[in-house]
Amino acid sequence: MKVPTLLTVANPKTLKSLKEGYYTAIQHFAPSKLSGYNSCEYATGECIRFCLNKAGRAGIFTHGSTTNRIQEARKARTRFFFENPFAYRGQLMKECLLHVRRSERLGLRPAFRLNGTSDIPWEQKYPGLFWRLSDWQFYDYTKDLGRYHRFLSGWEIPNYHLTFSRSEENHDECLDILRKGGTVAAVFDSVPDHFCGFPVLSGDNSDLRFLDSPGHWIGLKAKGKLARQSSPFKVTTEQLGRLLGRRAASVVWA
Repeated sequence: MKVPTLLTVANPKTLKSLKEGYYTAIQHFAPSKLSGYNSCEYATGECIRFCLNKAGRAGIFTHGSTTNRIQEARKARTRFFFENPFAYRGQLMKECLLHVRRSERLGLRPAFRLNGTSDIPWEQKYPGLFWRLSDWQFYDYTKDLGRYHRFLSGWEIPNYHLTFSRSEENHDECLDILRKGGTVAAVFDSVPDHFCGFPVLSGDNSDLRFLDSPGHWIGLKAKGKLARQSSPFKVTTEQLGRLLGRRAASVVWA
């Protein structure tokens, strides 16, 4: 098997981190079961439907084609991880160390987001990675509730930060996490200042979630086809309007 490149640095969202002095390397797998392996165990139907896997250049196809070079690279990366875990681990460590050196030459702090379009529990798969690179910051989003509670309880990986992700199925759990001081990313058609009794920070200004204040929603504006279509995956202005005049913190949606 030809060894694919694992980490990239040209993602428009993570490039916003440069203004904060961070240089983020991100890894994109083929999400859900697109590669033949499930890289998003907790993906919901609406999450799969509106996945950002085809955002930007990754969604540009030649006439009559159903794939492109970026999509095939993501599939190859995913298969490499599942089929050759030992070789994958060595390649990941090599690329992480290269990114550290590249960042230092530029006078920037390296950061790593290994789940660009996946939800792999890296702290279980390769715990040694975080200790080997203990001076540098890792971060991800997850819909794995048990995993997030382990993080929130103070797991022994100080350089790996998680943000929980709201879906159409886990609103109650999101409120519980916020009460316990966690951070939850949610998609809105118009990002508000507060939602269900908790303040909202913009998640579009930067991807550096480990800098967010605890107990906040991280508001992401709906993009792509999600911005144009109706879905319980996003919070709409109409839903926010129904909260006016009510005790927002007590509101629970299905």
